[in-house]
Formats: sequence, structure tokens, C-alpha cells
Amino acid sequence: MKKTLLFASTLLISLSLLAQEQKEVVTGAGYADDVYYSLENGTVTTVARNNWDIAFVAQVMSVSILANNGSGVELYTYPDGTIDDWASVDTAGMAWTPMYNSIETWDMGAFNANTIPGDDFDYGWGRYNMITHQITGDSILLIKTLSDSIMKVAITQKDPMTNTWEFKYAYLDGSNEQTVPLSAGAYVDKYFVHYSLDSTKFVDREPAMEDWDLLFTKYYDYTIPYIVTGVLSNDGHILAQEVRESGMDQSTHNSYVDTAFADTISIIGSDWKTFDMGSFTYILNDTVVYYLKTDDGDSTTNSAYYKIYFTGFTGSSEGKYTFMQERLTFVSVGKNKVMNLLQVYPNPAADHINVVFDLVGRSEIDIIDMTGRLVRTTRYDASGFTNLSLDVSSLNPGVFFVRVSAEGKSNVLRFIKQ
Repeated sequence: MKKTLLFASTLLISLSLLAQEQKEVVTGAGYADDVYYSLENGTVTTVARNNWDIAFVAQVMSVSILANNGSGVELYTYPDGTIDDWASVDTAGMAWTPMYNSIETWDMGAFNANTIPGDDFDYGWGRYNMITHQITGDSILLIKTLSDSIMKVAITQKDPMTNTWEFKYAYLDGSNEQTVPLSAGAYVDKYFVHYSLDSTKFVDREPAMEDWDLLFTKYYDYTIPYIVTGVLSNDGHILAQEVRESGMDQSTHNSYVDTAFADTISIIGSDWKTFDMGSFTYILNDTVVYYLKTDDGDSTTNSAYYKIYFTGFTGSSEGKYTFMQERLTFVSVGKNKVMNLLQVYPNPAADHINVVFDLVGRSEIDIIDMTGRLVRTTRYDASGFTNLSLDVSSLNPGVFFVRVSAEGKSNVLRFIKQ
């Protein structure tokens, strides 16, 4: 049996297992539904998966736009012109490569997939303007909708100052053109605001971001590449860790490393099962378990830890996932204190800011602009109460955020650069 994970860090956890519970999540025949799931409360919302085409992030510090790849929606960048060529789109000889949502993070949707590498101001569908602090659309995209209609789409603008979007779309001949405003500030408790191009309306389908941990769904896994059924996590407050060991007993396995958790949304993913063409059934991998770490919302207490492993999957007949879940209690060795970000001053700032926080251990201090673009990262080994001075003289005037992160926890304060 491999011991790599067990001895990989001095931050080992001694676990005491609470009662294991068998859980079921049902996504319906043909995997027709998405299920948003809470580790504490079970199924939160079951909603039809094919009632939306695109989805706009509701958070001000992101410009992500998803396409419903799991239901067959396909997105392409129009290669023969910019947004100024909207009226003359020609798809003759169309043989382009589709773009897909990231399976690493929710902050990189299919609409962002054609971002120019190394260009900090390009977001795929548009460009950031340092003077206005707005992202203005510069691209035309072609989309195959749920109804197999081919439409042209342009995201004309996002204004981070007001958290508003505007986009337009039409059939290729220009008919049925729609220009749609979106005030995302009304949805900031959610991750995304979903929209159906065919029905020309927004779809309220997602629970509050803090209410769900896992999403049981279908999505396109470009590493394989094909559409899979599996589990994605809420990277806003869930960290995950996969442990695979030959010969393990899933029910008694109790070793993870606290520093090995990550916020990659597809860590659970789909490869805990394989399809056997001989028996025409799914075979579950019995040498893998997943450990999950979730912030309980109270910065004065520890995160909650869970273990899950899958024991059944019915396939498309009813789309039922069966798994064992247990909440873990633990005694940690050398665990960092919970970070407390106290103050950023002066605010407004001209050439420097002081970041005041209380932390023992390795930390990251990020400066982020209003579009969600990471401007600068400083790594710091803190030994308690800290007043860290950062040079911001090279930043353009505007609104920025300071994010201090450590041990999977973070806190954010805003400041204004004069």
C-alpha cells in the first residue's frame, strides 16, 4: 500500500470517524436533471439541466460566461471578423473547433476560452479598458443552442462598477435580434445567472452559492474528450482531495493531508467509475475516496471535514448516485491559526497600503482589480500580528481588492488607488 500521502507533510490529521451514512442523489432518466447538494443538508435543488444555454457570473470580481456543454450546447469564435462585422457574419465552410468551460474553475467559462495568452487585458469575449474600468466586447461568437439553432452572439459590455452586463444575439441572417441588459447585482447570492437563447428569458435555477457544496451534472471533459456524468464542487467554499491506494478499505480509510486540499472543481469528477461494454454496466473504483473541507461560515471555528466514496451508479436508467458520507472529527498537528484580516490603510491610497492581519504561517496577499484580474501576489511567512506595507504606486487609479489567503481560508477588503 502506498504511504506517499501519509508521510507527505507534517500537517497530518488523526481522524475519529463518526457514523457513515448512505446517501442517494437522483438526476433522473437520461440524467435529465442537475442536483445541487449540501454535505450538511442533502439535496438542495433538483432542476432540469436543459433549460439554459449560457450563464453569466454574478460576482463583480469575475467575467466568466458558461455554455451548457453538458446538454450539447457548442460555442465557437468567429474567425473572420470582429464585433464590428456583426452584420456580415458568413459561416460558409465552417469547420471550427468548439470551446468548452474549464473543469478547473468556474471563473473560466467557454466564452473566455479564446483569451490571448499573455495578454492581461483580454478576456476572450472582450477587453479591459484601464481608463473606464469596463470590459468592452470585441468578438463575435457562434453558438449551437439546445434546439440546434445556430446563432451569433456578442457580449457587448460588462461594467464592474455597477455589476451590469449587456449582450446581443440573432440568427445568422440577422433576424430576431435581441439586445439584453443584465443587472447581476440582483443575483450576487448566486454563482451564475442563466439564460435561454431560444426562449429569450433568464432562468432562475441555481440556489444561493452558500447553500450548496456539490453539483451532480453532465459536463464536457476535454481531457478525455467527451461529455461525462459526474460531480463538480463549489470552489467558493469547498476544497477537495482524492486519495487512491491499491487494496484500500474505503470504509476504514482515514488518512489525508491538510495541505493537499485544492479548489479544482473536478477533483471528484467522473473517473470513480468506468463503463464495462461486456456487462453494459458501470463498474465502481473501490480504491478511491474523496475528502472534502468546507468553511462552516464562522471564522472563529475550524472547517468541517467529510469523506465520501461511491457505492452505486445506475447509469441512464434513473441517474442515481449512491455513496457513503461521513463527517470527520480530528485533532490537527501544527495547524495554522485562523486568519483574521483587520484593516487596509490608508484608503484612498497614493503610493502604498498597509495590510494588517493576524496569522501564523505561510500566506498569500493578492491585489485584484475590479474585473477580477490578479494584479500582484505577495507571499509572506507571518508569525502573528502583522502590518505589511505594499507598494501600489504603479497601479492605475481605480478600485482594487486585497485578498489575504492561508490554509484554504481568505478574507477580502476593498481600497481605492488615487
